[in-house]
Amino acid sequence: MRATPPASRSRQGLTLVEILVSIAIIGVLTLVAVPTLAGVLDIQQRSAARELSQTYIWLIDEARLRNVSFRIRYNLDRNTWKVEMGDPNTLVYGDPEARKEAEEALADRMARFTEREKQESGGGTQDLRGISGFSFGGDDDEVDDEAIKSQTWEGLDDPMFTTEQTMPYNAVLHYVWTPQYGEDGARGSDEPPEDPEEDALAYTYIFPDGTAEHTVIRIITPDDEDDGWTIEVSPLTGEVSIHGDIVDPSESLSWLPEEGPDLQ
Repeated sequence: MRATPPASRSRQGLTLVEILVSIAIIGVLTLVAVPTLAGVLDIQQRSAARELSQTYIWLIDEARLRNVSFRIRYNLDRNTWKVEMGDPNTLVYGDPEARKEAEEALADRMARFTEREKQESGGGTQDLRGISGFSFGGDDDEVDDEAIKSQTWEGLDDPMFTTEQTMPYNAVLHYVWTPQYGEDGARGSDEPPEDPEEDALAYTYIFPDGTAEHTVIRIITPDDEDDGWTIEVSPLTGEVSIHGDIVDPSESLSWLPEEGPDLQ
């Protein structure tokens, strides 16, 4: 009588060949997935840049039609932006020193008014960071105190701009440059402050004649300053362009002569 062989034990584990094949497959999938993921993230940055550039183009036309000034308010700590509308006589300061002097002077003048006076004048509580970037036109000494108290920047009635717009995932506002923020531009805090009143804000302006403040906005991937897109709004013409590289604002005006023509 022939003995029945014992039932074979179920095999456990993987052979070396199977492990190597699995590693090879994972490697191939990684090579395919990484560029695809990078492409998706790049699309988000590009989309954010295009949305902002189209907003500037639209505001330049709207400023002419409405005879008002517009500004875009950037919160560099919360990664948001919002469009606001204000005084057509707005004049933007051209360098950080002028902005700082105006900020101090305005703070001194605002200190003379009580909260009740400001509320009664219609201006409400003022955020000096939102006013200090511009003057009301003419000499500061000629500015009426009532004009300062009542100065407001309002949100547009267009539903697109009734709330702050948040940048998409993986798209970060690295800096906003205009002449009034100096060589490095306005940048966010190392750590977002707990008090929103201390958030790092920046403003860029569009004027009723269809011109705009020279503006450069850099949108990047978190923790990688070299990976991103740059929006530039040219002075005088208001032309809006998008670049894949970092833009040096000084080069945009390199075509201007250092001295004017000799008319004698």
